[in-house]
Amino acid sequence: MTENTIMLIVWLSILIIALLVEIFTEAVVSIWFCVGAAIALSVTYIPGMPYWGEIIVFLSSSILTFFLLRPVLTKRLKSQNTPTNIDNIIGKKGVITQNVTSLDNGLVTINGVIWTAVKKDEDEELKVDDVVEVLAVEGNKLIVKKVEVNN
Repeated sequence: MTENTIMLIVWLSILIIALLVEIFTEAVVSIWFCVGAAIALSVTYIPGMPYWGEIIVFLSSSILTFFLLRPVLTKRLKSQNTPTNIDNIIGKKGVITQNVTSLDNGLVTINGVIWTAVKKDEDEELKVDDVVEVLAVEGNKLIVKKVEVNN
C-alpha cells in the first residue's frame, strides 16, 4: 500500500466515525471533524502532498469550522426551547393525599401520579382530600394552592 492509499483510508475512517458520533448524539459534537476529514480527504489527491500537510489541513479546517459554526449552531439550538411534559402539569388540579404543613411537605395525586407538594401560602392549611391547583414546579416539588370545588 502506498502512503496516499493509507491516508485515504485514514481520512475516510475519521469521516465515517465522526459522522456516526454526530448522528448518535444529541449535541453537536463532531461535525467539525467531519468537515476537516472531508477536506483532508480531498487534499490527499493533490500530487506530492505529504501526510503531515494533510494533518495540518485537517486540524486547521476542523478548528476553523468549529469557530465559525459553533456560535451559529449554539444560538439556533438555544432558541428551540423545547417544553417538557412537566410543563403540562401547571394549572392542573389534584387531591392532597398527605397533609401539607408549614414544617413538612405533603403529597398530592395528579392523574394517578403522586408528587411532593409544597403550599404557596404559609397561612393556608392543606389537608387530605383537599383539591389543589398546581401553580409552579420547583425541582421535583409542586407548588400548590387550595381551590374551591363546585359540586
